[in-house]
Amino acid sequence: MGMPLKQEENKFSPGKSHPTGHYESRDFSELYDEYFDRVNRYLRCRVFNSWDADDLTAVVFIKALEKFDQYSRTSPFASWIFRIAHNAFVDFLRKNREVPVEHEEILESKSDDTWQPELQALTNEEIRQLKDRLDQLTADQRDVLSLRYFADLKIQQVAEVLGKTESSIKMISHRGIQQLQRLYMEGDCHERR
Repeated sequence: MGMPLKQEENKFSPGKSHPTGHYESRDFSELYDEYFDRVNRYLRCRVFNSWDADDLTAVVFIKALEKFDQYSRTSPFASWIFRIAHNAFVDFLRKNREVPVEHEEILESKSDDTWQPELQALTNEEIRQLKDRLDQLTADQRDVLSLRYFADLKIQQVAEVLGKTESSIKMISHRGIQQLQRLYMEGDCHERR
């Protein structure tokens, strides 16, 4: 007859340091407040309309809340939550067979009190041009650049979310940015003619 197993205590509580130097001690509500807008912005740049992005954001945080006890707290919360967000996005595409990124609200900034039609027209045109050029990138490049620049993740966190190495993320990011630059230069040349 074996002895009952003693439940292992968490050796890395908020008061103790973790060997990696990282321990997330905040509760879910604090993390929700910090990451909600970033997750929503990431999903808005990936799906067809803002309603779907808002629904997906809710799904992400419901899943995160349900599985919060499984979060190890020894790795950055951003990597964990954006892995959930990316998986929710992929599931959404499979379910809806939707082509991502079709709307103009991707990069819209909050409007100020002064209405400036010329500035708004320029901003809308710039958003349209960026959207058109992003659509010409590979799926990997769109994934990496959207996580890097719309979700504000670090290279290491993007690698964790996508299950790739940091060096491959750097390469994909570099090539994607180079491709965007080429597309902008080609577009500028065509517009001058």
